[in-house]
Amino acid sequence: MKKISYNCRVFINNRNQVVVRVRWNKKRSEVGLSTGMYADPLKWDENTQRPKRGSTHIINAEKIPSRAINERIDEFLEAIEKSFSEFTVNNVTPKTQDLRERVNEIIGRNKQKEAEEEPEVLKEKTLKEIFDEFLQSGEEERGWGDKIKYKYLQSWKHLNKCVPNITIDTLTKETMQKLKNWYIKEGYKNRTITNRFKTLKSFFRWMKVNGYNVTDGVLGYKHHLKVTEKNVVFLTFDELLMFYNYKFNDDQKTLEKARDLFCFMAFTSLRYSDLAQLKRANITTRGIEIYTKKTSDHITIDINHYAQELIDKYIVSADEFVFPVPTNQKLNQYLKLAAKECGLDREIIDTNNIGNQRIDKSNKLYEIISCHDARRTFVCCSLALGIPETTVMKWTGHKCYENMKPYIEVTDKTLKREMSKWDGYGIKNQIIDSIDKLPNEKLEQVYDFIKNIA
Repeated sequence: MKKISYNCRVFINNRNQVVVRVRWNKKRSEVGLSTGMYADPLKWDENTQRPKRGSTHIINAEKIPSRAINERIDEFLEAIEKSFSEFTVNNVTPKTQDLRERVNEIIGRNKQKEAEEEPEVLKEKTLKEIFDEFLQSGEEERGWGDKIKYKYLQSWKHLNKCVPNITIDTLTKETMQKLKNWYIKEGYKNRTITNRFKTLKSFFRWMKVNGYNVTDGVLGYKHHLKVTEKNVVFLTFDELLMFYNYKFNDDQKTLEKARDLFCFMAFTSLRYSDLAQLKRANITTRGIEIYTKKTSDHITIDINHYAQELIDKYIVSADEFVFPVPTNQKLNQYLKLAAKECGLDREIIDTNNIGNQRIDKSNKLYEIISCHDARRTFVCCSLALGIPETTVMKWTGHKCYENMKPYIEVTDKTLKREMSKWDGYGIKNQIIDSIDKLPNEKLEQVYDFIKNIA
């Protein structure tokens, strides 16, 4: 005689009914039992799965105290526990209808009322149905857009290519190892494999939290693949100014516009999505004030004179939006052509691993430049110019240094300049000591000399 493991969750459905959901048989069998009670969603505590203490719920002009709702929930939970105890004694794994009928029998619910109140019996779910439920919850509860859902769909597609017709029962540690080997065989980089596993594990963790059976071997699986740090692509300050000041021919207006849009993002830290929605109303006396599309954060960015020149260049012909922005894909295509025209051909080495094999690939800067490199350029150049990290984070909207870290790359030139501060500090002290000893007429001569060379 083996005890049947089951899980209960109490919630309010879209008709404000208080429902007890029961899962058992390794969480593959599921049934929803309506308690016959109703509750106000605003007075419901999701953590305790109960109405808020002392609350009164007014449903269809009827006042229902939280105490009455709790008593009804307890009645159902006790009936469920008793039902499973009986099934265990009789060594029977119940079907959904078996549990429903026994619970209703214990609480004395008549057949007519049962038909009126009971929600639809939930069938045993496949892993694909659970995955669809996961995507729907992400869209409804966390506001996932198509881009995020596409990431999960790709990972799901790969898992099914590796293990066709995968089920909850076949989702094991061995499955994860098999998926790792499949990715390597297909030529995926270790960095990509790591990201795919993170994506899948977030789905598996959601399953665990929501009562589905996921083994510890799946959640705790580690692929132990070596992952090299991703090379951050950005323009140095000299490259950025050269790009900004390059004179295109009259028949290269498309390339000029792509260059201008990139430089504006590099001078302000705006993402492509924010540039595309930038309106006249966002340009205020304080700077650029905008709610970012990605995080919905309200940020204010001070406008430097480079950014102001670009605003003045385009806003005269703008309607509602400041810039005529093409699609991200088109802009990236034109940007690569513009960068090639301007001679942004610095070699960039990208090191990756596929399994145990190391691969070094060399690219020209113009071959791999994209819109998002403008934001990295802003961060790197700002830090190189000595602007404090906290100020840069205020403009970019990063909440903490760790979140900004992927964008940070300090050039050799910057490192050399920072080290030169040691020498510069000593030289400055020597100059100050010498100036203190000079008479006034000599000080005037020094001042005129400095003014001429500054």
